[in-house]
Amino acid sequence: MLMLLPRHFLLPLAALAFLFANPHSSGKDAPITLSGRILGRILEKEVRFFSLTKRDGPQSPPELTRKAQEIVAEYEAFLSDNPRDVNALILYGKFLRKVGQEQHAVQYFLEADSINPKLAVVKQQLANYLVEEGRPVDAFPYLIMTIELAPDQPDYHFHLGNFLFLFEDRLVKEKIMSKDSVRSFMHKSFGHSAKLSPKNFDYQLRYAQSFFDTPSSSKEDALRAWDELVRKFPDRSGAEKDYFKLCKARILLELERKSDALGLLESVSSKSLESAKQSLIHRLDRKTEAEKKEKAEDDPKKQSRLEVDHRFFIPNDPHLQRLRDLTNRLQEEKMLSELKADAIRARFDERGEIKIDLSQKANSPGGGRGSLR
Repeated sequence: MLMLLPRHFLLPLAALAFLFANPHSSGKDAPITLSGRILGRILEKEVRFFSLTKRDGPQSPPELTRKAQEIVAEYEAFLSDNPRDVNALILYGKFLRKVGQEQHAVQYFLEADSINPKLAVVKQQLANYLVEEGRPVDAFPYLIMTIELAPDQPDYHFHLGNFLFLFEDRLVKEKIMSKDSVRSFMHKSFGHSAKLSPKNFDYQLRYAQSFFDTPSSSKEDALRAWDELVRKFPDRSGAEKDYFKLCKARILLELERKSDALGLLESVSSKSLESAKQSLIHRLDRKTEAEKKEKAEDDPKKQSRLEVDHRFFIPNDPHLQRLRDLTNRLQEEKMLSELKADAIRARFDERGEIKIDLSQKANSPGGGRGSLR
């Protein structure tokens, strides 16, 4: 979600526009051009537009509509004069997505992709659209291209890891990858994101959790990952720290370090985790010779019926709740969900005629700038 920045903090307008279209660029060498300044002014207006509801409270629909019309008109006027400006196409596409116009937004991303097919941010936007349309298998190659085009960007690896976690069954069913390959790839993706962004709690947490999602992974490496998480983030909440202890205890049990596991379990005091704690204690107490024999006969990758899935250990914390969300969809908050296609039908403002009519495009069979095959 865009935030209103203090004016003294704003970069030169051209650099600001470049940064929003290319979020992984430093912006240090962004050229200051006339077109860039114009685009920067449009972007400033967009930033203010999306900050309205937080800064001044809910706005009236007519006022929101008028401001949206102005932004649409200015983007269209700019693109009329600069039809191959990739930054403008990306920024306009992102704006359309934020106001619920995904079908139209994708046309501008496709246009940008046809001009420059080596932009990871465009591949990510196209993948997001395909996932939202219920086409995760089609989205998969676009996500692969993001890490090929920008291998040093941790968020693309993180997005890919979440995608593989959520859509494992679809990829296996379509024979894109085997189950073991999907899980291994997912684990490596989270590992890359954690390595590239060592101070990001979400990335470090999800990497540690991914050991549980990958039965063939090293238990010793898993324990080191949880130890690192505890070391790097000592100021987390009490419930989160207890969650870390439960996860470490589970690994220690698998390593036959029962005394160490029991010590951790006994130190867990969060009520929300009591059930998970008792489940692991029960497993520890019942680890008899008969159970060892039963375990030997079972599939080593099959989860014990006495073992609570690590995903259910997650306390009610906003950071940890992100586990099952497909990042950046995966979906940016729609601050104007009530803004329908008809709300952007206005045809005139101080600049003259608006060249886009979203309602007409939505109803036309061939409207738009491209199509996904």
